[in-house]
Parts: sequence; C-alpha cells; structure tokens
Amino acid sequence: MSSFKKLYDITEQLFKLVGSSSNKEEREIYIEKLTSLVDEREIVLSSLNGVEPSETDKELLKKAVEWNQQMAPKLQQELNMIKRDMLQLKQKKETGRRYENPYAHDPVDGAFIDKKN
Repeated sequence: MSSFKKLYDITEQLFKLVGSSSNKEEREIYIEKLTSLVDEREIVLSSLNGVEPSETDKELLKKAVEWNQQMAPKLQQELNMIKRDMLQLKQKKETGRRYENPYAHDPVDGAFIDKKN
C-alpha cells in the first residue's frame, strides 16, 4: 500500500470519527481514538516529504484535503470543549479545597491582639 493511500485511509477514518457524535460516557474512548489517528496521520505525513504523487495519488490527496478542510472547524470545536471541561474540573477542585479548608488560601485580613496588663 502506498503512503498516499495510507494517508487517505487514515484521513477517512478521522473524518468519520469527527462526524460521529460523542456522548459523555464514551468521550474518553473518542478522544483516545482521535489522538491515535492524528498521531498516525502525522507520522505518515512526515514520511511523504519530497515524494512526488502519481495521478491516482493526486486524486486521493485532493479528497483528503477536502475532508481535512471540513474537519478543521469540528476539531477546533472539540478542542474548545475539552479546554472548557478541564477548566470546569479545575474550578471544581479549587472549590472543594476551599470548602475543606476555607482559611488555607486567603491571607489574614487582620488580627486582634489582646494586650494583657
């Protein structure tokens, strides 16, 4: 199998994966699949440097580029959702820590010192 065909197949799998919706229960599996496909695609792309495609490979690349352009906004949206979820998780952890020990993070505003005569 040529590297261009392999790139086409990986891009097709990625396109189908991005097109499918992920629910909260399967989100971790979805992200793992997405990451592995992107990593695999990156390896194939790096191996293609300087290789001239044939006419049939050019057609495959044209379709892969088209899919890539359609996937880009969806992938960016997915990245933004992951960032938002990570921020929410961080805020929940901070809120939990403050609830457990409310005076640990706040500096002392003032103190009353009772002077004994």
